[in-house]
Amino acid sequence: MTLSLSGVANRDIRWTAAYTRTTATEVSPLTSSTANSNFTNRAVYNPNEEAASNSAYLVRDRVNGSINWSRALWGAYKTTVGVFFEGRTGKPYSWTFNNDMNGDGISGNDLLYVPKALGSGEVLFRGPDKSTMTATEAEAKFWAVVDGDKALSAARGGVVARNSAFSKFTNSFDMRISQEVPGFFAGHKGVISLDLLNVGNMINKRWGHIDEITFSDQRGGNTRQFVNFAGFDPVTGKAVYAVTDPTDFTTKQFKGESQWAAQVTLKYNF
Repeated sequence: MTLSLSGVANRDIRWTAAYTRTTATEVSPLTSSTANSNFTNRAVYNPNEEAASNSAYLVRDRVNGSINWSRALWGAYKTTVGVFFEGRTGKPYSWTFNNDMNGDGISGNDLLYVPKALGSGEVLFRGPDKSTMTATEAEAKFWAVVDGDKALSAARGGVVARNSAFSKFTNSFDMRISQEVPGFFAGHKGVISLDLLNVGNMINKRWGHIDEITFSDQRGGNTRQFVNFAGFDPVTGKAVYAVTDPTDFTTKQFKGESQWAAQVTLKYNF
């Protein structure tokens, strides 16, 4: 669903603004051309289930805006300056155990069970191997992570849904400056354009970053972890959670997406 508005501030300035809300679900993200990696690159509770969830390609919320100023400063040849803004929800990801909880031979793709509440006694807690963390400290650390995340908090008393968490919101600005110039013959016209992509990052190197949970091959796709399944307690039979620090977001730079770039374009109309 998209709501879009546009207008003319005066004879030189035009603007647009739009908001888009998207819902998309899938049973499998189909990330590969082979069956085995399609099977392993999906966060699951039961590896054979056909449960739909948020699509791995979902952009849930997007805000776009633009403003353009144009005037003939040099005879009949226009000078145009435009700025385009995009803000969008980050890529979906899943909270999973860091190791192989369900014993299917695939680590990192098993969706995390979240107990009902602090002190519920459903599972036992400890720190990672060789840690001096007490059970009380480990449980407090677990709930500090849960309380700070919407997807984990919503899953209390159950298994967190696949792709129910989202990476950080992304904001970026692009700018174009263009100038019309005379052509070589009557009726011809040239345009010289300078595009500044992700111009906010040029102003401040901390702006314009795409921070997300990256795709993990053979580990359930886009997954994030902070719990190792440490087996079952021999006395109580309860599951034991070894609590660690959550894996962090990564700044996407595979193709320089989180840095600024400039390009010059020449166009000739006839």
